Amino acid sequence: MSLQLLTQLEAKVSSTLDSLEILRMEMDELKEENATLKDEKQAWENRLGQLLGKFSELEPAAESVTEEEDAQEELETQESAETHDENQQETDANYN
Repeated sequence: MSLQLLTQLEAKVSSTLDSLEILRMEMDELKEENATLKDEKQAWENRLGQLLGKFSELEPAAESVTEEEDAQEELETQESAETHDENQQETDANYN
């Protein structure tokens, strides 16, 4: 009977070693996949950083254009007010 137990133990040890080897191979594959995914993530982060940098470069230009538009609108408002005042003075002079 001890020979039979020894044979069963040997089979279990062999089965365990096979399972362990399969798990090691799966672990190696997952490590490779993980490394690939990390590289892809880094590439995406770099691309995103470049895009954000471009947006940052555009912001000062957009602010400059907005400031110029605001200044132009203010000038037009002043000119319109002056024209209105002149027209009012002419109308007042015509009635007097």
